[in-house]
Amino acid sequence: MRRYKACIITPDIVGPVKNGGIGTHCFYLARFLVEQMSQDVTVVHTGSVEVENIRFWRRYYKSKFNIQFIHESELPLMFNGEMRGGRWFLLRSQRIYNWLKEQDFDICYFQDWHANGFVSIQAKQTGQAFHNTIVTCMAHSSTEWIREGMQLFPCYRLDDLTLDYMERYCMQYADYALSPSEYMFKWAESHDWTLSNNRVVLPYLFESTQNPIKTSFTGEHIIFFGRLETRKGFEVFLHALQLLAPQLKQSKKTLKVSFLGKKGLTSYGSPEQAIKKCLKKYSDVYKYSILNEMSHSQALDFLVKNSSALVVIPSLVDNLPYTVLECVELNLNVIAAKTGGIPEIFGDESRLFTPIPKNLASKLEECITHGIGPITSKYSSENSKFLWKEFCNTVAGTDVSKINCTNLSSSNQELLVSVCIPYYNYGEYLPHLLKSLDKQTYNNFEAVVVNDGSTDDFSRRVFAEMKEKYQHKNWLFVEKENGGIGNTRNLAASKSSGDYLVFMDADNAAEPQMLEKMVKGILSSKVDCLTCYFRAFDSEISPFAKVYAYSYAPLGGCIEAGAYENIFGDANFIIKREAFFNIGGFKEDRDTSYEDWEFLARLTISGYTLDVIPDFLFLYRHTEDGFSRTTSTYKNHHRVLRAYIENAPFWTRRLLVNSVGCTTGIFSQVELERYKQRVEAMETSKFWKMRKAWFKVKRAMGLTDESETWR
Repeated sequence: MRRYKACIITPDIVGPVKNGGIGTHCFYLARFLVEQMSQDVTVVHTGSVEVENIRFWRRYYKSKFNIQFIHESELPLMFNGEMRGGRWFLLRSQRIYNWLKEQDFDICYFQDWHANGFVSIQAKQTGQAFHNTIVTCMAHSSTEWIREGMQLFPCYRLDDLTLDYMERYCMQYADYALSPSEYMFKWAESHDWTLSNNRVVLPYLFESTQNPIKTSFTGEHIIFFGRLETRKGFEVFLHALQLLAPQLKQSKKTLKVSFLGKKGLTSYGSPEQAIKKCLKKYSDVYKYSILNEMSHSQALDFLVKNSSALVVIPSLVDNLPYTVLECVELNLNVIAAKTGGIPEIFGDESRLFTPIPKNLASKLEECITHGIGPITSKYSSENSKFLWKEFCNTVAGTDVSKINCTNLSSSNQELLVSVCIPYYNYGEYLPHLLKSLDKQTYNNFEAVVVNDGSTDDFSRRVFAEMKEKYQHKNWLFVEKENGGIGNTRNLAASKSSGDYLVFMDADNAAEPQMLEKMVKGILSSKVDCLTCYFRAFDSEISPFAKVYAYSYAPLGGCIEAGAYENIFGDANFIIKREAFFNIGGFKEDRDTSYEDWEFLARLTISGYTLDVIPDFLFLYRHTEDGFSRTTSTYKNHHRVLRAYIENAPFWTRRLLVNSVGCTTGIFSQVELERYKQRVEAMETSKFWKMRKAWFKVKRAMGLTDESETWR
């Protein structure tokens, strides 16, 4: 009988990374699935390797736990070249998906932080992959939640907006949203997250090699346990020590203070700077040491060896921290902040405090003077195992085909799709596009080609030839006076008959499965509109030559990020007919571009849903004299902002325009200049010139491959 196959994808894992709650969870989960559930387990680590190297950890996990260890850097890229829109976290998620879709895992466990699962979940949501795989996402510590705990505003603007969106998306569209605490689900909902209908609270697994300790607090040693950063209450702890110092000095008492945890960011700068600033006056009261180089197991050993100390965990916000779980399970002398999911661990509040300096100082004085009572605990590692076993057995018996999956049945083939094509002086390119449509694997579609008053004889002649060539398909060829691309697309849509509309520019070309995947995607996802990835080729090269200049990966319906950058997608989208006409189609401005960006912004702002098929479904012809590259970037972007501010008061308009300047100003100009330099270097290279010359020679001599021509 085939063994159940599980994959854990995580930016953090015990071993390569010294300390981290996500890594600790994934480590215990991997071992639990192998040892308790008899599953084949693969761990894909997507973060940095701080200790040893990939080869070392592959041998270690295989020999010690029979777990396959793979690092994300070993996985193939989705596109080998420049990908526009591809921020590091999206590229990482693409790389994971590109590998995962070729595997046969029964279940994939993703983590919310860094949204490793975004593209894989997007692919499943749009019916492109994982028809037989259950996908979960565990809520540990989203980037938005971390910023709130660190008391920081977003630093990277667009990166923060898009990463936040991706993390929310994972928790909404995973087959199962998991959380170790009730608290984290409540936090997400209070911040307007939409969570998966299938949500399960599964407390972290924990297995100690140490026996519970029975040592009382002697009043001589205090250990701050956790990352040395604001979110973990580091400054609260220091300020509490300041408040406590006069009483200790009066009683001539000296305390040993250990700071046990990795370095983080504080309001004073580094942890060392914070300690020096806050405790400099009290060197006669506190003898401190910083221990930030210990691994997970070394940190636990240190706590056990110093079991007569008081362990303090004053987190401002926390989920279900392993620092607390480990101390409770080992019966250590621990006190913790009454925040986040921590109260779900304790049976009463005798060991809890509100994380402000005055309250913590009072709690420390109480423990030093009167000692600390016994722990009462709600958390049990045995109960956690039981809950995880129940979950594993439930998902193993689930009919995966019924979860977020739509097969392209014969009834779906009956849905008529209208491909709307504006055409103006593109006689050289239109035949390529129509040929690519003629080779589609989805048959029930019509093409509506509208000649927007082409002025050159060649383009008019080609239009007539194409009309005659495809008359047997009953494709519609319409001629009109010049009215611009928005006007022409709208006319094509009005002449169409399809349930769904697809828009294509006459100089581009479709991949053979474009329409099939679009129909499958929009039926599976149940959204109103779907965009997709594309690969770009040089204007002088055939779209079928498979030589690409760059690619583009839109993100989806993140309205807030869409004010600054087109993360929605290209005009080559599929949309429900009703949605298109309900918002009035494309605006028909003649002097500006970005009409596709503006349309998709208006669509999402109006409440319609948009998603992305994470696949290259069409080929985009890059021309230096394209309309979007020869018109004013300032005016084009203002056209997009119109969708956001047309009904807003002027102060809101000024605020948004100002924020666009802050986000896309000098930095983007520098990046644009660098990009221009790269393009210029590429286009002046000997290889590029030889390639262009070769294609010209092939065309002149009639040696062009059948797949590169339309005649």
